[in-house]
Amino acid sequence: MTPILRLLGLMKPYRRYLLIGLVALVLSTPAQLFHPLVWKFIIDDVVTKHQPHLLVPALLVMFGVHLVGAALSAVRTYALGVGTQRLACDLRNQLYARVQAHSMQFFHERRSGDLIARLVGDVDSVQEVLNSLVEVLNSALQFVMVAAILIYLDWRIGLLTLLPMAGVFGLVMLFNNRIRDLYRRVRDRLGDVSAKLSENLLGVLVIKAFAREEAEAQRFSVENERYLHESLRGVTARTIYFPSVFTVGFLSSVAMIGVGAQRAMAGALSVGSIMAFSRYWWQLFQPVYSLATTNEMVQRANAAASRIFELLDAPLEITDAPDALELAEARGALSLRGVSFTYPERDQTLTELDLVVPAGASIGVVGPSGAGKSTLVALLLRLYDPQAGQILVDGHDLRAVTQTSLRRHYGVVTQEPFLFNASVRHNIAYAAGEAGDEQIIEAARQANAHDFIEALPEGYDTVVGERGVKLSGGQKQRICIARAFLANPAILLLDEATAAVEPESEAIIQSALERLMAHRTSVTISHRLSMVRGCDQIAVICDGRLAQLGRHDELMAQDGWYQRMYRLQMGGGELQG
Repeated sequence: MTPILRLLGLMKPYRRYLLIGLVALVLSTPAQLFHPLVWKFIIDDVVTKHQPHLLVPALLVMFGVHLVGAALSAVRTYALGVGTQRLACDLRNQLYARVQAHSMQFFHERRSGDLIARLVGDVDSVQEVLNSLVEVLNSALQFVMVAAILIYLDWRIGLLTLLPMAGVFGLVMLFNNRIRDLYRRVRDRLGDVSAKLSENLLGVLVIKAFAREEAEAQRFSVENERYLHESLRGVTARTIYFPSVFTVGFLSSVAMIGVGAQRAMAGALSVGSIMAFSRYWWQLFQPVYSLATTNEMVQRANAAASRIFELLDAPLEITDAPDALELAEARGALSLRGVSFTYPERDQTLTELDLVVPAGASIGVVGPSGAGKSTLVALLLRLYDPQAGQILVDGHDLRAVTQTSLRRHYGVVTQEPFLFNASVRHNIAYAAGEAGDEQIIEAARQANAHDFIEALPEGYDTVVGERGVKLSGGQKQRICIARAFLANPAILLLDEATAAVEPESEAIIQSALERLMAHRTSVTISHRLSMVRGCDQIAVICDGRLAQLGRHDELMAQDGWYQRMYRLQMGGGELQG
């Protein structure tokens, strides 16, 4: 099934609008074609036969039919417009929901700018052509009716007028074959431009810090030139196509005028009929030309629709099992049994990892960069599934419970605090859905954030800017901790929670984290061993394997990675091996 036909299938929920629009279309088209017949009557019967008393009634009839046609056209435009607008809205919602349902692997393999281009630009193109398809139906109906009228007035002239139109349809088919793949490449190049623009806007600080503005402008120009190149090929095709269509179509006008004049001079055709023919020629050619121009839009939308359905049809990497349980309550006991995981096209990240964390206990996870520590957090959240082994929460395999109910019991604080471009209040309450002011303020107090929030220009109603740009790193992190407090999770995941904050904020954040960790299961990922020294147990992961496991004093008594790194960080030794 072609993408356009699939799009039409999505119109089913709005068939009421579609039916009203089509009925109005069928009824309005004859009204639009009635006027030339009135002109013929006025010339042949009123003027030629000197019957002036018929002039006003004829004009009133013509005006009345016009009003009926205009009203029906308004109904058609509104009904079909509402239907296509609602379809575009639903399609964008479906796309967003589908994209959000994918695992992190999906996002790692795709560029955010291209995804945005598909959700916004491609859907807009689809909506545009759905509106145009209405005009296609109108044009097709108008063409059939005008052809019938021309043949009724004089079948010889009618057939001669219609003959060149076959050449127009041939040009349409030829254009389709040439332009289909071209417009897909144009949409892809536009996705590349969007992706590069999105990347550079997010990385503007790095670009400026290293004075790479000129280099990045050049790279953006390269992507833009590629898009321009494909777009200009489309311009060339249209430059040849549309004048050719008009020229071939105009032959029918020449033929009609020539033969009509000869028959009129021979007395076989009235002057009024010639007038009607001349008026009907444009009403015959206009729908043909409209079909030609709309066809070009259809090909563009077909390319956009194929990109949309690529997203909708992309299989989900992680799904809930049909019999998945709702994890209503959680104590927070974690267990990893022989867990192995590998990212696509990379070496194995975790190998046969075994860990047990009792409910309410704390575990620190340390090791060299790239050892797989942050991957462990992603697996616990079930952002990925391990290729081997099991991960259990309170004895339930993560794959046996729904993703939503599982993540409801987690609180996450990451190295890079993310805030929405909204108020402080909204960002704190984000994890809890609805929360009262007292709850939000108490969570902020627990996170050592209340005082600085109160000092902001509008307090809790201060908008923090995109990604919290109006706040310092430590302030953003404390708001994220307040968010975790308000969520009141059974399991807390801390992934380098203090790595990116300024030194004067670290102690404040550390005390807030200690309060947050109390009486709940916690997994702390950190390069700073001082952050995990007080944990109930510490796991050292090297090269994806569990190298050491024990309390701080136990690991310090062993000649291993932990002892050497701790002494190096505390200034009491050198890292060896």
